[in-house]
Amino acid sequence: MEVEQLEREAGNMTSTIAASTAGASAANPSAPASPAADYLVLSNIAKTFIARGNATNALSATNLTIGQGQFVTLVGPSGCGKSTLLNLVAGLIEPSEGTITIGGAPVRGTDRRIGYVTQADNLLPWRTLRDNVAFPLELAGVPVAERRERADFWMHRVGLAGFGDAYPSELSGGMRQRGNIIRTLIYGPPVILMDEPFGPLDAQTRIVLQDLLLSIWEESRSTVLFVTHDLSEAISLADQVVLMGTKPGRVIRCENVGIERPRDIFQIHEHPEYRRLYKQIWNDLGAQVKKAVE
Repeated sequence: MEVEQLEREAGNMTSTIAASTAGASAANPSAPASPAADYLVLSNIAKTFIARGNATNALSATNLTIGQGQFVTLVGPSGCGKSTLLNLVAGLIEPSEGTITIGGAPVRGTDRRIGYVTQADNLLPWRTLRDNVAFPLELAGVPVAERRERADFWMHRVGLAGFGDAYPSELSGGMRQRGNIIRTLIYGPPVILMDEPFGPLDAQTRIVLQDLLLSIWEESRSTVLFVTHDLSEAISLADQVVLMGTKPGRVIRCENVGIERPRDIFQIHEHPEYRRLYKQIWNDLGAQVKKAVE
C-alpha cells in the first residue's frame, strides 16, 4: 500500500515533469517547416515570495522571447532566479505579475506541452530502468507492449541497451541521468526545461552527455530552456545565451551564439566565436557573481 501511495505521488510529479499523450510516436516529432519566432514568450514576468510576513522579490519584471526549436541557456549567479523562472514556465508556481504563452496559448498550471528534466534523476528505486522510462506512458494508458518498445528505443538511443531490467541503485550517476532525460523525451514534448541536469556529474561524463543531448536535439528540434552555472556549457549548447543578474533577479543580456551546427562539443572551445563570447559574457557574469555575495 505504501508503494502504491508513493507511485501515485510520483505520478503526480511525473505528469508535470513528463506528461504524455497516448498517440506520441516512438521518436520525437520533426520540427515544423516554418518555426515561430515568438513561440515561448515571457511578458513582464515577476515573482515575489511571502514567508513569515516578509516579501522576497525573486524575479523582477522580465521579458524573454524564444523561437520554436531554439536551444536557449540561462546562466547567472546563485540566487538570481533561474530555477524560479523555470518553475514559472513549467506552471509549478504562478507569477505575481505577467504572462507566459506557448504558441500563443497561455500557460496556466502544469502543462502537457512542457517536459521538465531536473538535476536529481528522481528515478523510482523500486522500478526497473525500463519501467521508470516508460512511466509517463503508463500514466497515459499506453499499452504495455508499446511502452516497452518505446522505452527500449530510447534506452538504445542513449547507450543504455541491456540495462532495462536494472534498478537505479545498480546504475552509475550518468546512466541514471540518461534515464531521467529519456523519461521526458519518450513522449516528445514541444518544450523541454532542464535545470542543471549535468551539474552533479564528473567532467568527463558531463561532456559526453552534452554531446549526446545535442545529437538528440538536432533530430527533434524541441524548444529547450536549459539552466546552468557553467558558462562554457551555456555557450557550447545554445543558440542563445541569456545572462541573468541578481538583486533582483532579471535578464541582463541575451547573446546569440554564431557557431555553426552540428557542433563538435569536444573541440568547440577552440572556435574563435566561443572564445569571444566567453570573454564578453564573463565580464558581466563575473560582476553579477560578485554582487550576489556582497
